[in-house]
Amino acid sequence: MSMFPQTEVRAPSASFRLRLSIALAWLMVAVTCHAVQRQPWSFEPVAKPAIPKVLNVRWPADDVDRFILVRLEDKKLAPNADANRYTLLRRATFDLTGLPPSPADLVSFINDSDPLDRAFAKVVDRLLESPRFGERWGRHWLDAVRYADSVGQTWNAPFVYAWRYRDWVIDAFNADKPYDRFVREQIAGDLLPAKDADERRDNLVATGMLTLGSVKLILPYSDEALLDRVDDQIDVTTRAFLGLTVSCARCHDHKYDPVQQKDYYALAGIFWSTETWPGQRNRGGGGPKGYVDQEMTLTLAANPAGSAPKNGTRPVAARSASAPSMMVPAMSSYTKDGQWTGIHAFDPERANGVSEGTVENCAIRIDGEPYARGAVVARGAIGIPGLPKLPSIPANASGRAQLAGWIASRENPLTARVMVNRIWQHLFGRGIVTTVDDFGSTGEPPSYPELLDHLATRFMEEGWSVKKLIRALMLSRVYRMNSDTNPNNNLIDEANTKLWRMEPRRLEVEAIRDSLLFVGGMLRLERPPGIQLAGNGGKGRYGRTRSLLDINSPYRTVYLPILRDLLPEMHEIFDFPNPSQIKGQREVTTVAPQSLFLLNNDLPIRAAGQVAARLLRSSSLSNDAQRIQSAWLMTLGRPPSATEIRAAIEFMNGLESAGTGADAAQYRWTAMVQSLLAATEFRYVR
Repeated sequence: MSMFPQTEVRAPSASFRLRLSIALAWLMVAVTCHAVQRQPWSFEPVAKPAIPKVLNVRWPADDVDRFILVRLEDKKLAPNADANRYTLLRRATFDLTGLPPSPADLVSFINDSDPLDRAFAKVVDRLLESPRFGERWGRHWLDAVRYADSVGQTWNAPFVYAWRYRDWVIDAFNADKPYDRFVREQIAGDLLPAKDADERRDNLVATGMLTLGSVKLILPYSDEALLDRVDDQIDVTTRAFLGLTVSCARCHDHKYDPVQQKDYYALAGIFWSTETWPGQRNRGGGGPKGYVDQEMTLTLAANPAGSAPKNGTRPVAARSASAPSMMVPAMSSYTKDGQWTGIHAFDPERANGVSEGTVENCAIRIDGEPYARGAVVARGAIGIPGLPKLPSIPANASGRAQLAGWIASRENPLTARVMVNRIWQHLFGRGIVTTVDDFGSTGEPPSYPELLDHLATRFMEEGWSVKKLIRALMLSRVYRMNSDTNPNNNLIDEANTKLWRMEPRRLEVEAIRDSLLFVGGMLRLERPPGIQLAGNGGKGRYGRTRSLLDINSPYRTVYLPILRDLLPEMHEIFDFPNPSQIKGQREVTTVAPQSLFLLNNDLPIRAAGQVAARLLRSSSLSNDAQRIQSAWLMTLGRPPSATEIRAAIEFMNGLESAGTGADAAQYRWTAMVQSLLAATEFRYVR
């Protein structure tokens, strides 16, 4: 008999087991987070690596090639041969301008008697100087800063003057504005010295980046609304320029990167002390259409002081020190103390843009709750291990100038790395760091870390020139390789992670649409008039805002307004990114609606008809074989094979229902050309 009394042992209850499981799960998360919250590789200083020595010394055309080749040789992989001239010109023309090469460009390059190195260098230089370059590469940047022409969310109000920022970005790339200056102007352009009124205007317009977030438009001033805007400004600034998800620390210390909540609010104070001019009113005040527009401008010009709002508070007409003589009051807003400031001075130079506001440090919000205030954090008191300290901020300044300088500094290890990785990704299909917007602990490590630092160092040493870096990469042997498969290489590196061939890439929606207009002779290369938005009288997210340029407009796609929650069908079909999100790399899908669009939509049908008409009326094309050759050059950028010529003729002859005569010929040739426009080859570069 036991000396201890017998007791009944009961199984734990279900609720107890659930509570225990949750507690253990949280413990595991805490332990894991503590383990991984270490300094990421990207926080290490940028080092200038030694140029590797390779066995095949004849292959490299640039040091970039040596970094790639040494890894290929180590894995017993042979790099592919150069692409042929047709393929190379089409690849380069799309990469630099977003348009296909013209038949004349193809003939010129094919007939250039210079060696490929010299002939291709002339092509690259010509394309880099084209105004189309900025339209192509400016659109890449607009993805990374969540550009849109409307707010989105419950009230899809327009950013009527967002186009000024869009055009500024395009012009900056065309002018090869040094990237460090490009950074400074977007964060603090209003605070930079300017040599004349034009430069000051451009500096102000550059800050439009900070105004274009998808935030709720709320009538009264509230901490919640302001903190949401500040959060958006922190997110776009840190992810676009630094590849860091600092916004994760709004509610708590970052779970993976060494960014604490106090670092977040040290940044928040900078934007909390900044006045945002989005070019629109708060909901419920000012303007018959709900935003600053030409009609409102003319109305208020006759009454510069404005009129008192219904709540009886006193209006005050403000003026900008930088404003020209014709100042027109416009946008209404609320100050932090809840007082209506009446009518802000509307300056076309400033909307969209920012200026210095009431300087005030921002208190930590406990658990991110807007009204649960904790300790106040000094503006700019960022203590992220591995990153340099922010310069001291004067008591009467927001700190944006210091933040801009800190990001644009050569001592910041992230800025150059992030940008050269973005450039690499747009030329090769994927970044050296594949998570182009995330250089933190949750992002992927670089596949070629030494190459990344080589490019970052080179970028800074050559004056932060985007065009110089692009030129060097495009003249490399790595860029010039063909995209053919190789059975032996496939066995070792089927995914092509070591870059032994050029990866085929699907064109983005802008390049596909612009190509349809281009080959159809319908593309207009001038910019459309600035404001291309109008109200449509609807309600909610489908109200107030619509684009005056639809998918059939003759202008380049980059100039079509991007309305959040109201994207055109073609944009959605061809993977245009959600414009409320920062998206440095687009998704690429291959789905049936893409082919159906090219077969049934009016735009490709019209483009095919225009090409067919040109082929039939051209006096220089005397037979069907020549017309087919011309059609292939216009649409696919290469001549057809003999087999393809025969197949095209057989296809057209098989269209018996077309009958005879001019209309029948137009029908047959339109159908044949449209089959080319619907081909996979048309929407891919190799």
